Amino acid sequence: NCAGHKQWYQRRVRGDNSILFMERILKERIDLAQEDLDQCIGPGWRERWTGWRSRSPLEVQCVAAKNELQKLLLADDQHGKHLENDELTTVRRNLQTQGVDVPYESICKVWEKLYKLTFLNRALTSAQQCRKAFYHRNIACNAVECNDVVLFWRANKMLEMTSNALRLQIMNTEAQRLEKEVKQYLEDLSHDEEKKRNLITGKRVELAEELRRVRGIQDKLDAFIEELKKEHE
Repeated sequence: NCAGHKQWYQRRVRGDNSILFMERILKERIDLAQEDLDQCIGPGWRERWTGWRSRSPLEVQCVAAKNELQKLLLADDQHGKHLENDELTTVRRNLQTQGVDVPYESICKVWEKLYKLTFLNRALTSAQQCRKAFYHRNIACNAVECNDVVLFWRANKMLEMTSNALRLQIMNTEAQRLEKEVKQYLEDLSHDEEKKRNLITGKRVELAEELRRVRGIQDKLDAFIEELKKEHE
């Protein structure tokens, strides 16, 4: 069915644009979140090795807290944004058994940054899975949740409509401004005799007059030559 295939193709294009928009935003946020976390835990092994740098005692504590908190996220991929009190106590005790005493405030700080990065990465993975499901026309019967993609599609559509409206508004405003300036210029010109004389006696006008005179002489010369030919005949 050609009509059905066309509709599916149009939906796929819209879906692709929405997912690309979503992926671009998520990747930007992931880079920012990773940078924020890196500032908290200090340089990685490559930076320490190539730059002769070392972690501060606070950064060492944050790294240990991050490694322990990652275990919570791996064990529960649906973990909420907030860390429960018993989880916080368990993490701190586990760190103490490793010989690292990390304050609750530092654990919460690392958790906030780590959870944000993990959440963004999962959202990006979900968007990529939706892309694959969409290509197979399998969103309706697929277990992949694509509600976020639909939301981004609506946001993208709204941005397109808003940008088009703003573009038209700017064009109309500029056209009105230009029309007003032209009218004002012509109005000023009509009262300025010197400017009018400059417009009708400028170099271009003189050149055009000179060309007109040369063309007139050429026409007369051609007519004279034609008359001479007739007399000789």
